[in-house]
Amino acid sequence: MDTKASNNMGRVATMNRETKIAILLGALYLCLGIMLGAFAAHGLKDSLNVYQLGILQTGVKYQLIHGLGLIALGILYSLFPRKVLFWAVNCIALGVLFFSFSLYAIALLGFTFVGVITPIGGALMILGWIFTMYAVVKE
Repeated sequence: MDTKASNNMGRVATMNRETKIAILLGALYLCLGIMLGAFAAHGLKDSLNVYQLGILQTGVKYQLIHGLGLIALGILYSLFPRKVLFWAVNCIALGVLFFSFSLYAIALLGFTFVGVITPIGGALMILGWIFTMYAVVKE
C-alpha cells in the first residue's frame, strides 16, 4: 500500500458548522414530522375533522420533504461551501417553521389568525430553492 493511501485511512472527516446546522435542522424536522404525523393518525383521528386533518397532513408533508432537503443541502454545502447555499438552508428552515407550524396551530389549536404566516413560509421555501438553483448555475 502506498504511503498516501495509508495516511488517509486514519483520517476522520469533520463537518463545518453550517453543515452541522443544516443536517441537524433537517433531522429535527424529520423526527418531529414523523412524531406529529403518527400522533395525528393514531391519537387525533377521532378528534379532528376532515378539514383539520388535511391541514395537518399538508404541514407534515412539507416538513418531511424539506427535512430531507435540508440534509441534502447540508451535504452539498460541505462539498461546495457557497454562502448562497447556506442562505438557502436558512430560508428553507425558516420557511418550514412558518409554513408547517402555522398549519399545525390552525389545525390543532384553531388559531386561524396565524394563517397570514403560512404563505410567508411558502415563499421562504421557494426562495431557498431559488438560491440553490443560483448556486448551481453560478458554479
